Amino acid sequence: MIADSSSRFRVPILPILVGLGLIAAFWLLRKALAPFFLAMVIAYLLAPAVNLFSRRMKRGWATVLVGTGVLSSLGLLIRLGIPRLTDQVDRLILSIPAWKSALEVRWKPWFDVHPWAQSRLQQGLEGLDPMTLLKGAWGAGLDLLGWFLQVMTLLLVPVIVYYLLVEGAEFMEAAADLVPPRYRGRILGMVGNIHQRLGGYIRGQLGVAAVMALLQSVAFQSVGVPYAWLLGPVAGVSNIVPYSPYLTALLPALIVAGLGGAHGGHLLVIALVFTIVQKSEALYFTPVWVGRASRLHPLEVLLGILCFGFAFGLIGLIFAVPLMIVVKVVLENLIADYKQHPWFMDRSREPPEGLEL
Repeated sequence: MIADSSSRFRVPILPILVGLGLIAAFWLLRKALAPFFLAMVIAYLLAPAVNLFSRRMKRGWATVLVGTGVLSSLGLLIRLGIPRLTDQVDRLILSIPAWKSALEVRWKPWFDVHPWAQSRLQQGLEGLDPMTLLKGAWGAGLDLLGWFLQVMTLLLVPVIVYYLLVEGAEFMEAAADLVPPRYRGRILGMVGNIHQRLGGYIRGQLGVAAVMALLQSVAFQSVGVPYAWLLGPVAGVSNIVPYSPYLTALLPALIVAGLGGAHGGHLLVIALVFTIVQKSEALYFTPVWVGRASRLHPLEVLLGILCFGFAFGLIGLIFAVPLMIVVKVVLENLIADYKQHPWFMDRSREPPEGLEL
């Protein structure tokens, strides 16, 4: 009986050590695994269409057909959108000298009284030279491209996506064979739950980003914000990182509108319209398209952004919610196990009635 009692409360050390080892491996290899994370996101997006076409043809051909169609659609979209974006970028660069003059006229009387502030502003305005900005943007673009090529190995992503879509089921079956039979049903159920939530989240988030890009562009255009069709897509894409569009889109919109001559009332209208559109995302699009799939509380989303952002930087911010989905599913199963554990269920250790702890 003593041996049985001790075995009931035995802690499964080996699974815990294996789990910690996997977490450490993911941490050490996080940069090398970035292409696989990106490929998984793309595979989740394309999987429904591939599943549909694979009913009429081999899965490999269905994957090639869907991939070709998506790339062609993206190429057409870029071809149609690039001229408008290029025009807005050109106008933005040409407006910089006028902004400098407007700032000098508006604030010159105050700076004459405060010469120290004038010298600081002059140093900052010197950095607004169009050629300096172009050189800086070009250098940043080269650095960013090099970072993507080195860290994410973009050329390998399509290959990884292809094999995930074509042979993903075989990979899962091979991995399932490594799980002890006594745990296999539980693990497969947990993986299936994660798979369902992640797929719904990724597809829903892409839809939200596209809709918000269009809505914010139209909203900016309606209230007279310059470069509305440049700032709107920024707002839409920024929705991938929750709560960031206020910093990445609203703040630049207020700045360019103010430099263009907008005053307090107009700026307030811009901020109000932007907030209303963002609230439509928070109250409808994200809860309906994303929230039902991820089943995350807003506080859990904020916790994930803070934790994974500090741990993994920009990649952590982008993948914070998907990683939080995985964490929550695992925690739900661990909590269920904890509540079924003999230590939790044992009532023989309860204090006598009437005693206060």
